[in-house]
Amino acid sequence: MKHYPNSITLLLISLLLIFPACDIFDDVDNGGGSSEENLKELMPYTQYIIAYWRGIDTGRYQLQWSQHLSGVNGRHLSIDRYGMQNFHSDDIWFFYYQNIFLNLQNMISMATEVDARAYRGMARILQAYSLGYMTDAWGDMPHEHGMGYFTQPPIPIYDEQPTIYITIMELLDLGINDLHAAAEGDGLMPGAMEDPIYGGDLGHWERAANVIRLRHLLRMGNQSGSYSNAITHMTTNPLFTGMEDNMVYAYDEALNQQNPHFFFKDVTRAGAFFVNMLVAHDDPRLPHFLTTNYDDEYSGAAPGSANHNASSPGPALASRTSPTTLICFAEQKFMEAELYWRAGQQELADEAYEEAVIASLRSFDIEDPEWEAAHAAIEDADLEDIINAKYIALFLNPEVWTDYRRTGYPDLTGFDGREIPRRLLYPERELNNNPSHTPEDVDIYTRMWWDEE
Repeated sequence: MKHYPNSITLLLISLLLIFPACDIFDDVDNGGGSSEENLKELMPYTQYIIAYWRGIDTGRYQLQWSQHLSGVNGRHLSIDRYGMQNFHSDDIWFFYYQNIFLNLQNMISMATEVDARAYRGMARILQAYSLGYMTDAWGDMPHEHGMGYFTQPPIPIYDEQPTIYITIMELLDLGINDLHAAAEGDGLMPGAMEDPIYGGDLGHWERAANVIRLRHLLRMGNQSGSYSNAITHMTTNPLFTGMEDNMVYAYDEALNQQNPHFFFKDVTRAGAFFVNMLVAHDDPRLPHFLTTNYDDEYSGAAPGSANHNASSPGPALASRTSPTTLICFAEQKFMEAELYWRAGQQELADEAYEEAVIASLRSFDIEDPEWEAAHAAIEDADLEDIINAKYIALFLNPEVWTDYRRTGYPDLTGFDGREIPRRLLYPERELNNNPSHTPEDVDIYTRMWWDEE
């Protein structure tokens, strides 16, 4: 069993307090270590908790509101019925700051101390990814003063979302610069043990950074009404070239790790809207995405229905050790298709659309020429076609909620005919302990800075 140094003992304890049944790590070393040793331990651990975090309530609430999932009991049923309360955000908000944010800040400091530029570059890219994930769920949030959570009193100042987006772009620039410097130098380099995602391949990390940037440039285009920066970035920087570039975390059973969708399998079912889309098109990904219900059929739960006799996420994505994909080639190709469509380059949009659908199929080792001819090799794909196909391909990826907020697709009907929620609520602990900085008059329908009508 792997041991972890004293610098992260408290972080592990806080994780276990939130998820006591997980037994995420069953042994913690209270000893110290050098900065190099701590970097080698913190990097794989942080990659794991980022992947795990994607599937806990931070992501599950988003997946419920985008109707990939439907909550069937407890707080998840309340979320399904748009009854979110501020305390529903307490654990997941502070999970980020107490674990991910602090780990990444520590790694950047330690990597600077020992001139480990590869580690610093990777940490900055992971920070950009995680910061983007947080701000797109909550909006304004502490970042520059985020370490204020570890002082007394813990009342950090919030950054506005436009400023956070600038920070995301700066982190990606700095991270890529670090990777380039590391490739030319003799500093501490990670291997497969230290970098479970890419095995120390810095070229893969650079391409991932560029795809993360493209994801956020799309949101910025939605805010400004111009997608020229996204198109320029897409056509002038190295992006993913195939599925081998996918940013994926594979859970290690030997370390008692498990996919969070497996852990939370009893509180949600597959959403009816999503299941009906798959069934209507006889989609070959059905048995990979979903289990059958008690009647040996594929069915979904409508929002708020508490339908326990509905399909659950299937073995490819929600078994104990199913990997978590943070960002992938298929998503990139759908972004390309959207940008080409917006630029009026229909032939290139259709080409990227087909590549995206095929990439999703191949990730499950599916080859179905007849289905592909009907559903991938289409002509004149419009924005609704692109986003609907992306919605299916990115099953269990909260990015689909952002796509809905950006584009209005797919054409979802909310619980009881209500509007689809557009953000998570700030934690009750923030409202009570940090009222002078926590934004006021925010509800689940308050739009983000980039969420223009």
